[in-house]
Amino acid sequence: MDDQFVRVPRKRRSRLGGVILNVLTLVVLAAIVGVVAVYALIFFNPQVSFNPFPPATLPARLGTPTATFTPAVALGATWTPAPTFTVAPTDTVVPTDTPTPEPTLTPVPLPPFALQPGNPVRLPNIANDDGCDWMGVGGQVFNLENQPISNLGVHLEGTLAEEAITLDSVTGSAPDIGPSGYVFNLATEPIASEESLWVQLDDGTGKPLSDQVFITTSTDCNENFVMVNFRQVREQ
Repeated sequence: MDDQFVRVPRKRRSRLGGVILNVLTLVVLAAIVGVVAVYALIFFNPQVSFNPFPPATLPARLGTPTATFTPAVALGATWTPAPTFTVAPTDTVVPTDTPTPEPTLTPVPLPPFALQPGNPVRLPNIANDDGCDWMGVGGQVFNLENQPISNLGVHLEGTLAEEAITLDSVTGSAPDIGPSGYVFNLATEPIASEESLWVQLDDGTGKPLSDQVFITTSTDCNENFVMVNFRQVREQ
């Protein structure tokens, strides 16, 4: 027998083993790529949540510091404030009731002329010859010596039979009454009135020389003249 080489058959590599080896290689490569990516993220952003050793967080900035005023004069090591004095309260004086003085009455000077006693008086018509077809007021004025005074004013005012009346006369203008006589013609017949007319003596310029004298008239023909005489009671 010839020397013959005995061929030992070669085993074929299993196809499954090659696949597994390839898969493992890919897994290792993927893991390497993942680790590199993680380190790259941590390098660029250390504050990433999965960094196991994150750097310490810096405190927030409080803004620009402001200057602090330091007084030029420094107090001593121990500064004691000067004592303040408290004023003791004083008793409040309670005001007492001050009596209000009674008002003093200023005396009103009496007019220099007043009614002659017994006036005014109603008489039959002595001022003219018209008898009962007339009604009026008249009289005279006398001084301190009971002498007649002329050229004084006499004013009559009021209402008669619902008519307003304002008349003026002068003493001495009605001599039929007397040397200082005056007369006011009021109506052509007697008319009754109750103190709705008044007579006052004045100095001729309107300054009163007597009080107002209110008179009453009557419808009686024997009372159709009202006499109002004045006399002086003090110096003017």
